[in-house]
Amino acid sequence: MAPGPAQAGSGATYPGQVPRVVVISGAGGGIGRASALRFAADGAAIAAIDVDQRTCDAVASEVEAAGGTAVAFGIDVSDEAAVQRMTAAIDERFGRADVLVHAAIQRMPGHLESLPTESFDRLLAVGLRGGFLLGRELGTLMLRQGSGVLVFIGSTAAHAPYPNTGAYAPCKAALVMLAKSFAIEWAGRGVRSLSVSPGMVRTPMTENLYSRPEILAGRSAIAPLGRIANPGEVASLVHYLASADASYVTGTDVLIDGGFTMSKFMHVPGRD
Repeated sequence: MAPGPAQAGSGATYPGQVPRVVVISGAGGGIGRASALRFAADGAAIAAIDVDQRTCDAVASEVEAAGGTAVAFGIDVSDEAAVQRMTAAIDERFGRADVLVHAAIQRMPGHLESLPTESFDRLLAVGLRGGFLLGRELGTLMLRQGSGVLVFIGSTAAHAPYPNTGAYAPCKAALVMLAKSFAIEWAGRGVRSLSVSPGMVRTPMTENLYSRPEILAGRSAIAPLGRIANPGEVASLVHYLASADASYVTGTDVLIDGGFTMSKFMHVPGRD
């Protein structure tokens, strides 16, 4: 019998089975890559997903070079048939799926009054539709075994809109609610679901901003902790929430923003 969520540690090995299997979308860089390496360090088998086959191959190679087990899938997570084929391949290879980390997103900034409909649709396809498809398909394996964890990477933009980012904030807000919807439907069947909402993080996607000293300094100054996060810090939180230590946590959105979201009155004149 497969162990329930309370028994499944981040690097648990089940008797007669493979180590815990962690599926990560957007694994080619940033939070996805950091999550892959963090789980692999505990002995988990990694299924790395990215639309760019080269980048997910590179992450899989990093895991294997460190002595771990990894497979790579260069797919578009908004493609239902591709997600179904990938799920079948994971089931055939490992016989289970224990954690999903959905970090895939496509940055398509723009002002709403001039944003092409195609840009709006594409971002939602990757971020929201992709999260639904991955959750639904991999969730079938989790429901079958009676255990599993879905972790969706949200954003502080889910709580407060970021201007000029197109569909990004609406997508992340919907993704947070998708995590809650999975949680409430599957809580009684051994599967947890939650979201993690990072604030300002220095990733390949945001490097064009943080490579500019004035932006790095300005953004660091408005975070109460006085700095920008790195992807490994988010990955560590994801790793914890998917572990047995967080076995009673489901349906919530966990902010990891250095105190930024709650700090607006720090910047209002006359509040000192």
